[in-house]
Amino acid sequence: MNHDGGTDAFRTVEVVATWPKGSFAESVAVDAKGLIYVSLHTDQAVVCVDPMTGTKSPFAKFDRPSTGLAFAADGALIVSGGTPGLAPGVVWRVDKNGDVCLLAEIADAAFLNGMTPLGDRMLIAESLGATIYAIDPLSGAVEHWLTDPILGTRDSASGPGANGIKIFNGAATISITGEDRIVRVPITTGKAGTPEIIADQLRADDFAFDDRGALYIATHPAHSLLRLDPDGTRTTLARAQHGMTGSTAVAFGRTEADQTCVYVTTTGGTWTLPEDQMEVAKLLRIDVSRSGHALLGRG
Repeated sequence: MNHDGGTDAFRTVEVVATWPKGSFAESVAVDAKGLIYVSLHTDQAVVCVDPMTGTKSPFAKFDRPSTGLAFAADGALIVSGGTPGLAPGVVWRVDKNGDVCLLAEIADAAFLNGMTPLGDRMLIAESLGATIYAIDPLSGAVEHWLTDPILGTRDSASGPGANGIKIFNGAATISITGEDRIVRVPITTGKAGTPEIIADQLRADDFAFDDRGALYIATHPAHSLLRLDPDGTRTTLARAQHGMTGSTAVAFGRTEADQTCVYVTTTGGTWTLPEDQMEVAKLLRIDVSRSGHALLGRG
């Protein structure tokens, strides 16, 4: 890992919810009512959390590990998953009542990961195949959106390739975790252009954009939350001592009470530990004094 966290400017971190040691809180999404949805990779499930009370409610259960989350335009939650390293990759559609249906199995996908809406489709990062897929969240039709060596990793033991993905200002931004880099892919009429590296020496899992174009990045084995501003300035907002052990994903709140807050999921060190002692997995809240960028298709 080759990670430059920039300067420290720590923010107050609140614990919203926890799960037992060994749990892998993998991804996070926020619906239109402000409820928080967390995928628990180890439990093959998605849990709903009320951010104001911390109350956790079972929402959906799957027959394989769940990974990425994103809301479709009609409010359905789209969930990627499957057993990492073992094809096929799986995409499920979950309605507002938590009823699950299999949307697609992707035969050549061995590690489906982060997702984001693009118009009437979802883009899904494939972490072992240097590929981004596009899927119709209603029909389940799948196509290759982009395959490029820059999206891959030379050694999967160092971490996944393409991992987090979000759209901002006419481009897809993608974290390449195992290579400590972030790439930008311009989009023209829904199609991918040529990827370019916009940051390196930066360990990034999933992330979220604020409305100014800054990224809030969960650094996972670097155990921190980092802001990357459009001019390249890096600021670490919280570290392991603040609860960020195994930080995996970031999403902005959507209500008047939390619209300037980010929610961060952690594993507590299931994959890597900063110290010898594993912690509980967490959902954390940090007020960053900026509002989030609106995602098309958010439920």
